[in-house]
Amino acid sequence: MNFEEVEFFLANIKSVLSCKIITDSNNNITEIHVLSDSSRHSKQIVRDIRTALLSHFNLDIDYKIISVAQVNKNISINSDFRLLYDGYTNENYGEKIKIIAKFTWDEKEFLGEAEGLRSEKNTLMVAALATLNAIKKAIELDCFIVDDIQTAKVSGKDVVLSSITYFDKGREILLIGSSIINNNKIDSTIKATLNAINRKICLFIKE
Repeated sequence: MNFEEVEFFLANIKSVLSCKIITDSNNNITEIHVLSDSSRHSKQIVRDIRTALLSHFNLDIDYKIISVAQVNKNISINSDFRLLYDGYTNENYGEKIKIIAKFTWDEKEFLGEAEGLRSEKNTLMVAALATLNAIKKAIELDCFIVDDIQTAKVSGKDVVLSSITYFDKGREILLIGSSIINNNKIDSTIKATLNAINRKICLFIKE
């Protein structure tokens, strides 16, 4: 089982900011460490995690191995902060492509622009970079880089996976986001990149 996929899934539960799964030598889950905001009681979060694991992954986990650390959102987190994706434009010229990704939050608009060679793989990297350039404007910090963009098939659906590195006080933290391909790969890459970092960037926006 791909536990990075499980971690990503759990990180999308309400109030959860990040999640780390520890396994033993037999690949059995022994610990689940969760960081959440303080908008909900930790027992509610544990119940949601157990329900999600059972219903989506058929994993029946003892609540005792789930630990939840909560941070005071009034001090360091605006859990209502979520950049909203508002489409993109692209322009091809010669062998290059330029992509502009548009996001909004609190009636403010943030545009991210990037360009590069127009190969199939690199076009998706450019889309992810345009997304990060918009994020940089929103949080006024440059702490994310694009590692890789991959496509995969999950439960019969074509999916874009976005791998982003977050730099935090000398540490490199890998963030993974995904998006089902409904319109096109550029659109899904932008959504997957935003999905990877949206919960992390709320740490930079104080209420």
